[in-house]
Formats: sequence, C-alpha cells, structure tokens
Amino acid sequence: MLIPFFATILLPLETLIRVDVPDHPEAIATSAYGSTLLAPPSDDTPWREEPIPALDQWVAHEAVDAIGAGPWHDEGFDGSGVSIAIFDIQWFDVELQGETLGDASTRDCFAHRSCEQPIDTLHPQFAFETGAHGRACAEVIRSIAPGVELHLVRVNGLTALENAVDWVLREGIDIVSMSMSFFNESFYDGTGSVNAQIDALVAGDVLMVTSAGNYARQHYNESFTDTDGDHRHEFPWGSEYLPIDLPSGTTRVNLIWDDYNACVTDLDGYVYDSDGFLVGRSTRTQRSDDENCSPTEPITVRAGKAGWHYLLVHHRGGSRHTQFDVMTRGGSIYNAMPERSVTDPGSHPGVLTVGAVRATDYFASGPEGFSSRGPTHAGVPKPDIAGPNGLTTSVYGPMGFYGTSASTPAVAGALALMMDANPTLDPFEAAAQLQAQAISDAPVWAASDSGLGAGKARLHQPGKGKTGCGATPLMAVFCSLPLFGFRRR
Repeated sequence: MLIPFFATILLPLETLIRVDVPDHPEAIATSAYGSTLLAPPSDDTPWREEPIPALDQWVAHEAVDAIGAGPWHDEGFDGSGVSIAIFDIQWFDVELQGETLGDASTRDCFAHRSCEQPIDTLHPQFAFETGAHGRACAEVIRSIAPGVELHLVRVNGLTALENAVDWVLREGIDIVSMSMSFFNESFYDGTGSVNAQIDALVAGDVLMVTSAGNYARQHYNESFTDTDGDHRHEFPWGSEYLPIDLPSGTTRVNLIWDDYNACVTDLDGYVYDSDGFLVGRSTRTQRSDDENCSPTEPITVRAGKAGWHYLLVHHRGGSRHTQFDVMTRGGSIYNAMPERSVTDPGSHPGVLTVGAVRATDYFASGPEGFSSRGPTHAGVPKPDIAGPNGLTTSVYGPMGFYGTSASTPAVAGALALMMDANPTLDPFEAAAQLQAQAISDAPVWAASDSGLGAGKARLHQPGKGKTGCGATPLMAVFCSLPLFGFRRR
C-alpha cells in the first residue's frame, strides 16, 4: 500500500505523509502503528499520503422531535451514565466550553499518543481543521442526551485515529460518534488500516456510530473493459470518458481498484476540462513485486471554471481483469451509482452506519439523494439505520446542518437515552433494539433498505412497546441483520 519516494513527485497543498513506522525521527505525530510527517522521509522508508478524513456534511432541536426524545426527557432520561466520544477533524475557531455543550472534555490525539493533552481551540495547525463541524455534532448529541458524559476528540488522520481508538479502549468509553469518511485505504469492503481500528473497538465492546457518507451522486463502479486494445476503459455509453460535473477550484477525484495487497494491475487517471485541457492526473506506478503497493490514483483536479469534466481511465500494465471505483469529493458523476458508495469505516460490519433523512417530514421522507447506500463491496447491507438531518445548531444556523454528519450524532444520542433507561443494555444491544423499532417502508420480508437500513430511527415511548429480538415475528426479521451477531458486555 506504500509507494517509494521520488523527488519529482508533486503533492497537493496541505498533504501530510504517512509511514507505517512508529516514532519515525521526522514525525510530527506518531502512534503505535505509524507516524505522520510533513514531507516524504529523507531515508528510504516507504510512504503514502496520510489518510485525512472528509467531513460528511452536505453543505438540533428538530432531531429531538424526529427521534422522539421529548417523552424520554419528560421521564427524566437524559443519557446519564453513558459516555460518548466524538471523533472529528474540526474543533477550532469555536468556544468549546459554551453553554450549548456544557461540561465536555477535549482530547488531542494528534499532539500526543496518549490523547491526554487538551485541544488547542485557538490555533489550528492545518487549514483543513479550521471550522466548527465537531461542535455541531456535539450540539446534536447534547440536544438529545443532555446528561451524557461527552468527550471531544481531535482525529485528523489515520495516526490520530489509531491513538484515539487506544484511548477509548483504555478509558472504557461506551460509544464513539464519527461523522467522517476515510478514502483509499480499502476497496470499501470492511478491510484495510482504518477498519483494523474498528476491529479493535468491536473486540473491546465499544460501538462506533458512523456516517454512511454523502457520495451517492459522486460514485461510479465498473469492471475495466478494453475491446479495441488501446488501453483505455470503455464506458457503456460508447465513450472512453466519464463525465463529472465539478465546481471551480480544487477537487479530489479518487480512482481505486480491487487489487489491495496484490497490485497485479496498474491504472492511471486523467481528467480533462470541456475544452480538452488536462486539469488533473495521477500516474503512480503499481508493481506486483511490491507487497505494500497501493492500487489507488488520487487525482487532484484544478478546475478553472465549474462544469463538466471528463475522466479517462488508462491501463498501464498488468492484468486488465479488475473492478475499479471512482469517488469524487465534490460535484456529481454522470450515471452515478448510489450502490456501494458507503465509505470507510461505514463499510465495516461491526459499526452502526447511519444514512440521512430530512428532519422535516421525517416520517414521510425517504433517504436524502446524496446519502450513500449499500451493499458494500463485500456484500454487507449498509447503512444499518437512518437518522434526521437538516438540523438547527449555533454553528450552521436554523435547519442548516445537513448530511449523514448530522444524522449520526442524532442516532448516537438516542442510544444514550435507551442505555440510561435500561442500564443493563450495552451499546450493541441498544443498537439492535433501535433498529428493531425503526420506521421502515420496506416490505416485512426485506431485511433492510439500501438507503435506510432497518428504517428511520425512532424511539418508542419510554417503558412502552416490546423491543429486542424475538418480541414479535417482525423483530425476528430485523434480528437477521449482521450487526445483531455482535453481543457485548
């Protein structure tokens, strides 16, 4: 998965470097598994770009109504006794200890491996960390579960994620809420370095509630086809180009293929504007003799104007029998494929992956058009459940918090209420019950919906209604979901 260093490689601005070597002498952050550097290492250590998560927002008191938390508050259930850690990349330029968040501790998992240092909220280290996305997520949880023990955790890449997972396990945190997506570390099939951290959480009885992603309109998947032998992929509409409608400025287009830990195929990606000018390309070399190869081409597109751009997938060498995946972080793809657009770690079978439904008309609405859908490339049905978005927070204003970013903390808060009301429940059991009582428009014989999972999250009246596996024949259907196989504390 690593690539060798060449002095001529040009990296985009704000790119950090990952080496799978702890305590590298040039590290600015390190974990038990690897280190983050500002530039490629001066020695011959293999390296790749540090996986930096993207925020799953599309641009909270509505969540309280949509989830049905009000009656639980009236009965005195507020999430007390439950601990939630929010993993996020944006904790800066905001007052973290304001009235909306109450008593919440901050943990910087990039500054030190221990995560014991508080976050410096006034001096962002990198431009991509400037913003208040994390606080918006925290406000949603506080609105639904005001009594929860809340921890705000700086996770700005893979290295920080590794440290954060270790800290959560040491501290015995109940739930992790993470509204971010990682790219290019797997074929979105539940494997890879990011999902290895989820394996550790599951083994330690910690439930991660995470966003499905907002890439239903920004995803394309197909098997490489070249009938005329010119080494260029042929799309079904008779063209060798995939149209992508991109905004002006810089956008990342990710090309990956199903060749992790093997690299028997070498593909390149080129993006042209409507005038035929090359505005982005990635031509890394993948070799089968490199056991740490990376079957990825992260293309940085610099568009002079908004409009249609065109991706060419070129076969440089090796086998042509491979399935490739295109994911763009902005704009939209022609003939986009919502299926298999769930990102990491939402692809992991042991997390509770959350899709998005508009809070207004919550009961009548289907999944948002942007909300990523399953199944994953491993065939796992995702998302597991859906929650409300389009929420009011002090950060984004009235009904301004959109995306699976907003729906994820809403579901995490609902789980905290259930665990407060029934202290014998562990997070995995609470998640199973919330799925079992979700509102679904799918036929009773369908185990899940590709956009809603078990349905829209909705709390029963406290103390009313049968919940849990086996309560009714309908519950038995929901109990067939993969997550129900994980029984914890």
